[in-house]
Amino acid sequence: MHRIGLIGCGWFAPFHVAAVQSMRDRARIVWAADPEADKAQRIAAESGARALADYREGLADVDVVVAIVPHHLHHPVAMHCLEAGKHVLLEKPMALTVAECDDMIATAEASGCTLMVGYPTRYCAAMQAFRRHVTGGDQGPLVMLDGCMDESLHGYALGWLSRRATLGGGVFFSSSPHMLDVMLWIAGPVRHAAMVGGRAGLAMEGEDTAVSILKFESGVIGTTRHTWGSPKPRTWYTMRAMCRDAWITLTTTPIGDVLTDGARCRWDTRIMALHATGEELLLQSEEGLDVTPEWTHFLDCIEAGTEPQTGGRTARAIIELVQNAYAQADAVGANVEG
Repeated sequence: MHRIGLIGCGWFAPFHVAAVQSMRDRARIVWAADPEADKAQRIAAESGARALADYREGLADVDVVVAIVPHHLHHPVAMHCLEAGKHVLLEKPMALTVAECDDMIATAEASGCTLMVGYPTRYCAAMQAFRRHVTGGDQGPLVMLDGCMDESLHGYALGWLSRRATLGGGVFFSSSPHMLDVMLWIAGPVRHAAMVGGRAGLAMEGEDTAVSILKFESGVIGTTRHTWGSPKPRTWYTMRAMCRDAWITLTTTPIGDVLTDGARCRWDTRIMALHATGEELLLQSEEGLDVTPEWTHFLDCIEAGTEPQTGGRTARAIIELVQNAYAQADAVGANVEG
């Protein structure tokens, strides 16, 4: 039985609580830690655990931690836990810099601990099916990938999300990697990446809206489109693949409001194929933003001593890609207003 410590009790913590509670035969949450006492107590009550103000007080009582903390804390928190001999599931993005990623990878290897970064989309059954349809060859070779995330944080207390020093950049750094991870998983390493960013009205230092263009070593091209400033979100996540013989499209749509409903939100997920002769429904499910498959993979890797699909080196490649794209955009003024 894995004993889990949950570090950070903000909006996304209930998703992890729900996942672990569905795996009662394998794991349980021992404590939930947050410097804001009311948040720690709320998540502790939901998970049947005890509340802590400082996660360091409880490290001796667990063998696994999940860190759901602001991005600038990813490196110090993960390093401390790995040095203490704990397996770490760390929310994306891995860290603020490639150098911080390298520190974490080296420390995980030295300690013999499993380090995994949370990119849950690739572990979902619908995305697994999407990849099979796209890469299986039945629709001809893959030509292009396009991802879109449509979100609104208008009226949301941004806090640390509003500052580059704590977020690491803007939406392209923080959340577009959900699409980038899937694209690299499907199409392979990237040869070139460029981005542009702008603002749709959110009070934040970085870009709240971003578009990127990618060229993969496989010859596939890709684009991502992402906004936190949508006037009216509808389909939360879309991934489209143009193969020679068909468009394959995955859509994940909340039935309700994911920001207010959180882990209780209901979903409609579909995969459609559009051929020259018509349209075909390949899959429909209620699967949405669910970290249960991610947790299953994480625990499997701990128990088998194997590298997670989204382990340190995979997650590091995304940080490097994003930082290089930012550097290029900054050099030509493509990620600033005016």
